[in-house]
Amino acid sequence: MPRIIHPLAGLIAILTIATFWLSTVISELFATQAVVTAVKTAIPWGFILLIPALAATGGSGFFLSRGQRTGTVGTKLKRMPFIAANGLLILIPAALFLASKARAGEFDVTFYTVQAIELVAGAANITLLALSMRDGMALTKWRRKSFLRPAATLAARLTGRKELARDTLAFRVSRPEGFQFAAGQAVYVVIPGLKKADAKGQVRTFSITSAPQDAELEIAMRQTDTRFKRDLAAAATGSVVQMEGPYGDLALPDDANRPAVFLAGGIGVTPFRSMVLDAANRGLQHRLFLFYSNRRPEDAAYLAELRELEQNNPRFKLIPTFTEGSFSLPDGVAEHGYIDAGMLAKHVGDLAAPVFYVAGPPAMVLAMEGMLKDAGVNRENVHAEQFAGY
Repeated sequence: MPRIIHPLAGLIAILTIATFWLSTVISELFATQAVVTAVKTAIPWGFILLIPALAATGGSGFFLSRGQRTGTVGTKLKRMPFIAANGLLILIPAALFLASKARAGEFDVTFYTVQAIELVAGAANITLLALSMRDGMALTKWRRKSFLRPAATLAARLTGRKELARDTLAFRVSRPEGFQFAAGQAVYVVIPGLKKADAKGQVRTFSITSAPQDAELEIAMRQTDTRFKRDLAAAATGSVVQMEGPYGDLALPDDANRPAVFLAGGIGVTPFRSMVLDAANRGLQHRLFLFYSNRRPEDAAYLAELRELEQNNPRFKLIPTFTEGSFSLPDGVAEHGYIDAGMLAKHVGDLAAPVFYVAGPPAMVLAMEGMLKDAGVNRENVHAEQFAGY
């Protein structure tokens, strides 16, 4: 319920403030003093709608943050005190004062000075709320098709772990009864009893890296010095974790004649492993290209397995690329440097034909989106997911 309340309450708040602001400007510029008086005396009644909307927006936002105080979520939370203070200390007192002055017919210098302050403060809150709405839409983009679906919270047990690459672990968990997902989807993971979360929060988003046909689920993570990841790495076999989902809509195009080009940075390879496995299991005819960027080979999770998948599936081509050092892989081709349009064209050919999928750290995703745009790729043919890695 909070994930529905939060965007709706925020939308009501921004529309209410925008209505106050526009009605004030329009009445002052084009209407009589009688209309101005009517507008100014009506605005305080709108607080009956605005104040609960702002309270619901802030409260649901704090609930949804699950303790996270960094990144985009942290930025949204930092705006809320400014929005609240602006409303309580400036907008509400100013509106009540102006309504009183308007009823008394006192349209003097003081009236217009306070009104100017009110308009500036209102514009500031509209801007801050709009920025938070933009960030919220970006945060929920990866689960947009299932955002309004009631969340399913399921319990799973850790069944094993293995080291995939340097500072990278994979976890196998039992598959809850009836749990279905599509290749490329993700889940929220919560560790029950994690009470002292750090600024990164109590929940993490993990792509399911196993295939939908597998009996168990697999997730993978970069090891970082956060309470959540330390606890997950130390959890004993049989420990319970909670999952919410699945979410996300990375999916191959319906037209099997269109190539799918995956651009992965680091741990961003996880949804693509699932999609490549699923395509092989179902005998899909899509031509698949995976450009997989890491610093060095020892950082590349699933590299050997992906090589094997390439050898067994003639419709799948793996192009690993490394940004540090000078080396070659004994069992296949490897590129050096960051993924760019030249590298893509070398292996894929016409960049207008494929559908592109990008997953990795936020900076890498933004860079790939910009590169594809500069290369003339239609924005509708680019699907992106960000993995902060903390």
